[in-house]
Amino acid sequence: MQFTVEFQADHLDRALEAVRREIATPAEMLGGIGESLLIVNRERHSQGLAPDGTAWKELAPSTLAEGGRKGGPLNKTGRMLQSFQYQVLGDTLRLGFDGERDGKLAGIHHGGSDPYTITAKKGKALKFGGMYRKRVNHPGLPDRQLVGFPTSDQQLVSDVTVDHLTAVLNRVR
Repeated sequence: MQFTVEFQADHLDRALEAVRREIATPAEMLGGIGESLLIVNRERHSQGLAPDGTAWKELAPSTLAEGGRKGGPLNKTGRMLQSFQYQVLGDTLRLGFDGERDGKLAGIHHGGSDPYTITAKKGKALKFGGMYRKRVNHPGLPDRQLVGFPTSDQQLVSDVTVDHLTAVLNRVR
């Protein structure tokens, strides 16, 4: 008695080739990852949470007294947080704040700042807290972490990658 086993690897070859092409040109997959990370980061920003889930420090009473705020911390106009975007260039995904101004502000808020002095540059005085002064001693900014890569985001990237490659393999059938 004899058995003959023949392997037809055509389907496997097509599947491996599809995955190889996807990994060689990952822009579509990185776009899905970027979109997913953008959504969870914007949700954290709107809730005033750092990537690790801790709440941002509340606004100082003097800041609240100024008025004109749309929401909590980092939401006076919402401009900086709205500039948070992702960009895919080839095999690289960049997640961050657009523009020189917003990128710089985000960096300052992310890491906080030491106390510093603000002096009038154009006028003779600054208006702060309803008073006019030639200079104001600012107490510094608390750190309000904006971007990170917590375990939940790592899992999200893994899930999106698996879903994307599964869809690629399902198209081979």
